[in-house]
Amino acid sequence: MAKEKIHAALVVLDQASGALREGGEGTMGMDLWPETRAALALARETGVKTALVVPTPEGAKARGALLPYSDGSEVIAVPMHDVQVAAEMRGGEGVALVSGDRRMRGDAAKAGMLPVAHAALLPVVCAGESVVAACLTGGRDALWRFAVKTGAVPLYFQPSGGSRAWVLIALMGESALDGGKGLSVERLECDPGVCDLVWQRLDEGKPPERRKVLYREPGQVLLALGPGETAEDIGMHGEHGHTEALLPDPGLLRPPVMEDAGFRSGDYMRFPAEIIDVTEAVLPDSVIRQLSLPACASVTAGYENDIDRYSGVTPLDAAGVIVSRHINHADNKRVEAQLLSDLRAMGYCPWRHNFFHGGTMHSNIIADLPGRGYFVLKPQVLERVREIMLRGPVLKPVQAWEGEMERLKLADWFRDGNFGEMEPRELRLRMEEIFQLRPWYPWWHRFCLFAGFGAGIQIVGCHLDSTAANDGGYNSAVDPAPGRDDNCSGLAGVLSMARYLKAHHAGKLRHTVRFCFFNAEEQGLVGSKAYAAHLKAANAPLRGALCLDMIGHNSDAHRLWEVHAGAFDGAARDASLPMAAVVESAGAAYGTLAPAQVYRGTSWSGAPDRDVYDGAINRSDHAAFHQQGWPAVLLSEDFFANLASEPGADPNPNYHRQADTVIDLPFARDIVCAATKAVLTLAG
Repeated sequence: MAKEKIHAALVVLDQASGALREGGEGTMGMDLWPETRAALALARETGVKTALVVPTPEGAKARGALLPYSDGSEVIAVPMHDVQVAAEMRGGEGVALVSGDRRMRGDAAKAGMLPVAHAALLPVVCAGESVVAACLTGGRDALWRFAVKTGAVPLYFQPSGGSRAWVLIALMGESALDGGKGLSVERLECDPGVCDLVWQRLDEGKPPERRKVLYREPGQVLLALGPGETAEDIGMHGEHGHTEALLPDPGLLRPPVMEDAGFRSGDYMRFPAEIIDVTEAVLPDSVIRQLSLPACASVTAGYENDIDRYSGVTPLDAAGVIVSRHINHADNKRVEAQLLSDLRAMGYCPWRHNFFHGGTMHSNIIADLPGRGYFVLKPQVLERVREIMLRGPVLKPVQAWEGEMERLKLADWFRDGNFGEMEPRELRLRMEEIFQLRPWYPWWHRFCLFAGFGAGIQIVGCHLDSTAANDGGYNSAVDPAPGRDDNCSGLAGVLSMARYLKAHHAGKLRHTVRFCFFNAEEQGLVGSKAYAAHLKAANAPLRGALCLDMIGHNSDAHRLWEVHAGAFDGAARDASLPMAAVVESAGAAYGTLAPAQVYRGTSWSGAPDRDVYDGAINRSDHAAFHQQGWPAVLLSEDFFANLASEPGADPNPNYHRQADTVIDLPFARDIVCAATKAVLTLAG
């Protein structure tokens, strides 16, 4: 049934619509994702008033910095904690509230607004049509054509458990259901305005009680979570990565940018030769030899101290020990803050990647070890351009650029490019493009170092949150969840790698190593999915992701460990196999661990054949990158099924319990060292 057409749309600037440029200099603008820009423009063409609700630390004072990037929409700049209040003050009948957070959409519905899960759905509601959720199966290309033709916004686009048939779960206008000729189309009985869909992995093949199953696949069922519900409310636990959140993301249909090939395409020729240095980015043989085998004791010198602080054994900060890292616990924010502090103390320029979940803003914590790339500009050129940009969102008049270019010996280049004839906003955006001031890196932080041109990004990731949901009666807001293995073992490992690489390899690697501490993994990979979508929308030159999750449990002398490259999509699996081989070789180089168990499968079935089966598919943060088409691997302890010729699997019996307080420190350290050696190879 068609709804009454809307007359206004409020779009919250969140992980689904764009990103705020915010740092030490205050708010310096924002980036809207391509689908957001297109949807807002179309809405205005139909007579719908559009406004961006932008949460910023400065509140209304930031409005002037945001307007040049709004593409004609009104800007409502509000304090971080007042987003819902500001939206409801502008809301009412005939007003759509667009947000990626179901709690916020639920509150909007109560206030009489029309909740919409993604800006790309605005054309549907502007036409007075209802948004529905549907599951379609068929060939990959046919599903892709359907989504592009109908404007469907995908939540999930992968093969069905490794089979040849693909599954597209998407949000779309009701009329689009008639356009799936030749495809199997099943409308899902849920309200996508206020609910989110999640995959629930099945324990012992039984679906959860008192839950409506919307769709089934082997090993998992599709459920809906309402505005006030969390993953723990489903009431099923025990499997590794038991829940996967499905978030609307048009980028799932686009191929990824693998890495910047600017140098190879002669991109450096855009600049005058006198400000370019190509040879500085070439590593001498002496440096390459240093990458051979890092001393493990040096790599993990601070590992035990880090794991004690972040698992509640010793004080984390001035407030003392923490109790839990669960997103509903107050200590989660302390962990975010301390990670920023620890990374700054190492000499990094860390930042937050913010996302909304459950009505609250959470943060992934990110820090870069910039790569040298294939060429660099002479010292101070990029720094001077940044200083010009930081004076304000738009530099007026345009002639002010001419004096700056003269000082940088770029006056002739500036005149020959006819840049002085551009409007101020157009010129600024063009300069950002030319000097590669891109939204995948917070260049607006004055003291963050720039990577060289052509440097790709190698992610090293872990999740920072914890849970004890397998304990009966667990209250995530107050109860302990130390998570020493899951996943303090990985968190401390990434900190160790960051500390070692900064001390010994800063300025020596070709590509950027990006350290990522993802939040809300235990809620269904929410933080890593938000970040992977952010990188895809920004066309980031990602080389791949290497993630550490549960690397500390080892109850015997076998020292078995796993490297997971498997994915339902065979193309993502194939792209990940070279990275897995590098990790396998790195582990063998130390000789302290058993040979890596490398999982190459495209299915949850077929265990224990690791060429067919991979039990970690879509069950940890590496999956967020697989689903975007990037190479990714997961390193973990011996969790999944082993061959008959091997010892039995050794999963942690205290998984997701308050008793997760013990790890095998030497074992975990050795995995961290193997990961470090692999990253040096991948980035060097």
